[in-house]
Amino acid sequence: MFFSKEREKEVINWLEAHSYRLAEPIDCASQDFSFLKSVIQDKRIVWLGENGHFIREHTMLKEKIISFLHKEMGFNVLAFESGLAEAYGANELKEASTPEAFMKNSIYSLWATEDTEPLFHLLKRQDFRLAGIDINPSSIPDTFLRFVAKLQPFVTEEQLQAFEFIERGAYEWYYKIGQYTAARKKVPNDVLQLFKHFKEQAITKANDLIKSIQFHLLNEREQAKETYLHVMQRSLANRLYFLNHLTEDHRTYKKVREQRLCENVEWLCNELYPNEKIIIWAHNMHIFKNFRSFFSKFEPMGSKISKTLQNDSYYMGLFMYEGETITDTGQAYKLSKPPKKSLEDYLSKVNSPTTFVDFSQLQKQRENEWIFKKTVFLDSGTMQTLITPREQMDGALFVQKVSPPPFKKEGEK
Repeated sequence: MFFSKEREKEVINWLEAHSYRLAEPIDCASQDFSFLKSVIQDKRIVWLGENGHFIREHTMLKEKIISFLHKEMGFNVLAFESGLAEAYGANELKEASTPEAFMKNSIYSLWATEDTEPLFHLLKRQDFRLAGIDINPSSIPDTFLRFVAKLQPFVTEEQLQAFEFIERGAYEWYYKIGQYTAARKKVPNDVLQLFKHFKEQAITKANDLIKSIQFHLLNEREQAKETYLHVMQRSLANRLYFLNHLTEDHRTYKKVREQRLCENVEWLCNELYPNEKIIIWAHNMHIFKNFRSFFSKFEPMGSKISKTLQNDSYYMGLFMYEGETITDTGQAYKLSKPPKKSLEDYLSKVNSPTTFVDFSQLQKQRENEWIFKKTVFLDSGTMQTLITPREQMDGALFVQKVSPPPFKKEGEK
């Protein structure tokens, strides 16, 4: 807390001395993040947040950080907050895809921007893999279906048709139900009855497929096919989880989705890629550790994962001070002015367009005590949210001014 101008100057001087100052995001290069070697050290998982899904400068910075982590520190898996099935399928098909198609056929369209595409040029390398952690459909059903079709005759025509019924139906009902839930409207009973009929059929087909996969796993000795079987099994289990919870109210669905995000991260780290270093790309409110909201009791996946993985993780939140962006529906809005003594207010005092502060190795003292206390930040640049920075993150990357992203025009899919 500032008690005087002199005290405020002490805090600013401390931040100036303990921060890494960087150029504008558009002018940063991946090598500008070489300090991360001493910051991240031997951590196996790096969580990269963002304070809103439509922050161009955050995407620019993350693309450069990821490039550095892959090329210089051996991080070979990038897990997006996007569909597990779609991301895996797109990665298996990437050799025949352009970077733009690879991007659009795997991750949510909200990240299909000009600033994300360079990352997919890098992901085309055979030693760098794309993964997903979400249960929600994220691109197009054809992505995973094309991957499954490549496994014929190991996968029979009848099984492929069952996969197609489940995948196309999941996408169709995601958007049908979503039209009502997004508008906070009750889903009509006749629509619910049609969905119930589809869900019953999908569950039967999925369970039959899972039984067949489990039988093959008992007898399969080829490593690649065994991995494919595990991925198909996990993807089907995710679709069942998704369908069983799709009609829940918004608050309940948010919690059950978060639980499955956590379980999918655990599965990626412990089963699919147990020997790989992994980067996770998601919103700040998904990655915070040691966090539980006061009113809704919401816990993000970063708080839910095992202590073993938490201890092997570096959590980096991204923040901004001013500018404008867009909502999920494409409406432009200006960021609210951060209040005094907020996280954004403190970090804006550093004379730099982009600033990084490592919290992980700090000792509490008078000049930095705000990092160890309840401090406000503006979620998505508008909503006041209380966190204790040192408990929720290991470091903060801050941008003074932000803007909305330039989306890729409709093209190859």
